[in-house]
Amino acid sequence: MITFENGKYFTYDMIGEFHSSGEWIHPKRSIKSFEVILVFEGTVYIAEEKREYVLQKNQLLLLEPFKEHYGYKTVSEPTAFYWFHFFTDLKIPLKSYNGTDIYEIKQLLKKLLHISNSPIYSSAAADSAGYLILEELVRLSLEENSSNQALAARISEYIRNNIKNGVTVSNIADHFGYNADYIGKYFKRIHGIGLKEYLAVQKIKLAKDFLLTTDMSVKQISRGLGYSEENLFIKFFTYHERISPAAFKAKYCNTHINNK
Repeated sequence: MITFENGKYFTYDMIGEFHSSGEWIHPKRSIKSFEVILVFEGTVYIAEEKREYVLQKNQLLLLEPFKEHYGYKTVSEPTAFYWFHFFTDLKIPLKSYNGTDIYEIKQLLKKLLHISNSPIYSSAAADSAGYLILEELVRLSLEENSSNQALAARISEYIRNNIKNGVTVSNIADHFGYNADYIGKYFKRIHGIGLKEYLAVQKIKLAKDFLLTTDMSVKQISRGLGYSEENLFIKFFTYHERISPAAFKAKYCNTHINNK
């Protein structure tokens, strides 16, 4: 067992390398330890309580103690994965990982598998090697969050540069190479607002700017926001602001202009 100054601990339990033979489905069970599963061949269909996961090659899932997990679909093709059990009260950095930076953790799992099956190594060596795996999960989590933030920032910048061209969620998804439903949910997870809603907010902001700071007509503004028909813009603005664009502009018609 490894103990830390803050009173937290980590201890290795067991590790193995599973290879299916014929048709296979993960057994139903609930265990006391955490378990990491990293697939390196085939597909694993596994659920934890009522949430279902599909794990393919180089994808990882962390199962939690005392939560029932089970296979929900039988596979017939060859399936193989590393499984690693451990105990800790440290914060678990991630639930799953399907990124590309997986090779270091695969090597660490293979190394721990070797250590645990070699009599020359002590239990302390297995604890240390196991803890390195948890640290690698921390690194993957931090880099994934950083990457997510970077992508969200790129999406926001793309919207800012294309808002006048009538950009849509589908346009954004195509530009960044993602499914429209996925990128909408992703954006909401990062910013707390759906991508469609975010687009509407940005369009309203720009429309108000045009209405209040330029002499553009409503027709010109609708074209400037990428609308093919003026009425579509009027309906959009009125729905979100509960006032027509013309009425909004009229509310702020009084001004004072000086040139000295």
